[in-house]
Amino acid sequence: MGKVLYYTLVDLARNRSVLAFAALLFVVAEGLFLVEADPVKALLSLVQVMLALIPLVSLVFTVVHTYATQEFTQLLAVQPIGRGAILGGRMAALGLAFLVALLFGLGLPLTAHAAGATSTVLLASTVLLAWAFMALGTLVALVNRDKARGVGVALATWACLVLVYDALLMALLFAFSDRPIEPFVLPVAALNPIDLARIAVTIQVDLAAMLGYSGAVYKDLLGSGPGIGLALSLMMLWIAWPTIAAFRVFRRKDL
Repeated sequence: MGKVLYYTLVDLARNRSVLAFAALLFVVAEGLFLVEADPVKALLSLVQVMLALIPLVSLVFTVVHTYATQEFTQLLAVQPIGRGAILGGRMAALGLAFLVALLFGLGLPLTAHAAGATSTVLLASTVLLAWAFMALGTLVALVNRDKARGVGVALATWACLVLVYDALLMALLFAFSDRPIEPFVLPVAALNPIDLARIAVTIQVDLAAMLGYSGAVYKDLLGSGPGIGLALSLMMLWIAWPTIAAFRVFRRKDL
């Protein structure tokens, strides 16, 4: 697994895609802080941008990279290396690459302009979000042999979680506005890692007008600290289940 991790990291460093991702994050974050004089407002704008951009890049990049390294994976599969070690090394390398990109691209502007607990929660949320969509991207690429179909499924997944989910949630809230729906808000929010990340950050910011309905319920029922902890814990589950499913598919897959 160590050698697979090393060579995958070397390959990622050579194509410079992760470096470009880090540079993009840095330019966007630094630009928002320079445009907006109030760090809190800039931080809230940054949350909205990052919670859409990071899942998209993580998901699509993972899918494309998985298809691009398919021949290398086939070569490794005929060597005396377990399939679990092959996939584990590749996913660990991708996760480490996304971590470094986020620490430099997003961590540096946050430290320079808005250092504090909110920035820490935002950085932790985005790292978990990148890992969750990296795991989803790996699963999508392993299930779909055709590259075009895999990329299409990845984009459709992102659109459903970013756009369709919010529309369905608002429709649900309006449809059952005359009934107590607080017990159902938390399970519904757990269905979307992007919403969980948004909730964790907005609870930390502590601006009631910016929390949204699900975030307000989190804060009312659980308070600030427990609500953030629960949201981040549920995001860990979003990393775990696609990873476990990807390992099962990869072990049975005919390469």
